[in-house]
Amino acid sequence: FSRGKLRFLTGGLTGKSFDLDGHEKRDGGTRLSFWLAPEQSPLPGDAFSVIAGCDKSFPTCKAKFANHLNFRGFPHLPGADFAYSYASGGQSHDGKALFP
Repeated sequence: FSRGKLRFLTGGLTGKSFDLDGHEKRDGGTRLSFWLAPEQSPLPGDAFSVIAGCDKSFPTCKAKFANHLNFRGFPHLPGADFAYSYASGGQSHDGKALFP
């Protein structure tokens, strides 16, 4: 759920949403950390819903959400190091993806 969103359904924070910074398994449970701390601490028993986060990369879109066919980025463009390099006669540029 890292980079996701948590929304409280009951308790003193009802209706408020918070961005999640981290998600980790710890001591037989799960620990979610907020990007910015809420103005008051949630209490045991407060209900909430969580939306999974995304780092907006093609591998995450494919592996985590199985939504690679709808990915609207450019996963196969070369990085800046390649774009700013000099052309070399020894390399073949046939238009295929440079990265799998």
